[in-house]
Amino acid sequence: MFYRVHQFWQAIHPIIREEELEWAITLLPPHSLPLFQAQPLPEQRHALDVALDLWNSGIRDSHLLIAALLHDCGKTRYPLKVWERIAIVLLQKGPRKIWNTLISSHFPISAPLRAAEAHPAWGAEMASEIGLDPHIVELIGEHHTPHSQEGYLLYLADNRH
Repeated sequence: MFYRVHQFWQAIHPIIREEELEWAITLLPPHSLPLFQAQPLPEQRHALDVALDLWNSGIRDSHLLIAALLHDCGKTRYPLKVWERIAIVLLQKGPRKIWNTLISSHFPISAPLRAAEAHPAWGAEMASEIGLDPHIVELIGEHHTPHSQEGYLLYLADNRH
């Protein structure tokens, strides 16, 4: 519960220290920096938390760290309001049947739910369009449904933050 309160606070008041941003810039290929910077500050904070989680656990694979910094870049195609993000988090904890019913309906939350499901594919598409390594593209695309060991590590780190 405290974790969700902390997460909510960071969404409202994200703080990114200069050294964290510099660290991300050293990892990201220059042509991918606009994808990172286009994300709202709460998403940048989250991306840094995920990447730093991996780094602090000893992971130095540049593809995985870059994917961590960009894994939610697809969310920029459909920016979510705070209440929508909260509803999505709550609905993800409930029965999948409720999610499926809402996503296929015309309730106010339906479009945000569809965006939540589509953002990994959107992010992979955006990463591919700028010419990122296909492995990074794959990791971004599978960060909610991992198909590889590295994808699973990204999935776990994402869920911790």
